[in-house]
Amino acid sequence: MKFTVLAEDKVRKRGILAEHGLSLLIEYQDKHILFDTGQSDVYLRNASALQLDLNKTDFILLSHGHYDHCGGLSYLPDLKKKPNIYLQKSALKHKYVTNPDGKTQREIGIPWSLEDYARFSDQLVLLEGMTKIASDISLYDSIPLTSPFESAPKGFYIKEGNELSADGMEDEQMLVLDTAKGLVIFLGCSHRGVINCLNYAKKEFPGKKIHTLVAGMHLDLASPQRIEQTIQALQAFDIENLLPVHCTGIYAINEMKRFFGERCQILYAGDTFEL
Repeated sequence: MKFTVLAEDKVRKRGILAEHGLSLLIEYQDKHILFDTGQSDVYLRNASALQLDLNKTDFILLSHGHYDHCGGLSYLPDLKKKPNIYLQKSALKHKYVTNPDGKTQREIGIPWSLEDYARFSDQLVLLEGMTKIASDISLYDSIPLTSPFESAPKGFYIKEGNELSADGMEDEQMLVLDTAKGLVIFLGCSHRGVINCLNYAKKEFPGKKIHTLVAGMHLDLASPQRIEQTIQALQAFDIENLLPVHCTGIYAINEMKRFFGERCQILYAGDTFEL
């Protein structure tokens, strides 16, 4: 299998664009999976520059209901296969985050218009709980909080009417491919905690090795102590390929590279990784 980074926060190749967001094109056996769509048409422009045909897409998986992962869907042209679009149902709620001033909130939810939503209504599949897309491709939401240092995400809210309530980000979905080499796991932001996600994967697939982890880990503003705890916990999983992306943050990515060496690869928009 291989995957190509269509949108990411970093870029180093001529003719390729970057934005705050994530989009990956995963090619596994005879399947083409679009995992997230970034926040704009950047993923489409990069796919064109890389001569990748999105008409081959079999599934579109949206990891969670934030603009930088789902916003690009409204730019997607009609594809030949009309792939199903998988989204956890609570991802469609109005989502907000606390601003740096600690007093106000800004909207960060899915920015589709009603017209866009109607255009994809026949393809949109709203999920709840574990879902198998194929015999060896699974989606998991509502990740249990089992790590001693990873709690429910803070500073995120759902707005209903004029009321804000805490958003535990139960809508974030973990994609697990059960391959011959072991589990290959994709995470958009790991809002429920990357270690919590990996603990859950090990519980669901007892005895299976986690071979590759591709994940935004939401450590951009994390303390050095939290990053050190995460790295120590990651070491226990003995992951062969560790690929931190997007909201993991430059400092955390560099620390992971320092600890894991060649097992950790730094990815940029336009890069392809093959297992």
